[in-house]
Amino acid sequence: MIELRDITVRYGEKLVLDRFSLAIPLGGITALSGPSGCGKTTLLRVASGLTEPGSGAVSGIDSRKIAFLFQEDRLLPWRTVSQHITDVLPKSRRGEAARWLAFAELEGEGGAYPPALSGGMARRLALARCAALGGELLLLDEPFAGVDQERTVRLLDRLRGLGVPIVMATHQPQVLAACDAVIALDGPPLRRV
Repeated sequence: MIELRDITVRYGEKLVLDRFSLAIPLGGITALSGPSGCGKTTLLRVASGLTEPGSGAVSGIDSRKIAFLFQEDRLLPWRTVSQHITDVLPKSRRGEAARWLAFAELEGEGGAYPPALSGGMARRLALARCAALGGELLLLDEPFAGVDQERTVRLLDRLRGLGVPIVMATHQPQVLAACDAVIALDGPPLRRV
């Protein structure tokens, strides 16, 4: 269980989290659902240790054992699709690149560069890179943005097959319906509804 207790985060004058507390199960796939701008990304960033709260504490998670998928793909235009995968793998696992490209349905694209990819393909590459990195927990911020519905269902099944807990922020109804738990949120400041 990830526990966030009395978390407060401000961006200038904007109060995003105000003494916010939440327990997130560490099993299966948990979705954080809420309108854009309510604070889901900030919540994920605090849980991962990327954003230090003004007050409060996070427990039940080791930030060194997390793989985080940002809302932005963060692909390097000078690295090939395959290199984006091998860059996160230790030398002993570099032979797995083809597996992760197949995971994201990017077979045949290994030599391509990010500018040649569609938005959905770029998103799938970013997701595959995150999954390949691994860890004891995946935190995914809008993992299926720009990905068609049929492929999203297949990717969600593949993520579930990794056997690690996943917490994701999403708006997509078909994804929410397939999750083990959905935490409905609103804000700012962020609150559970």
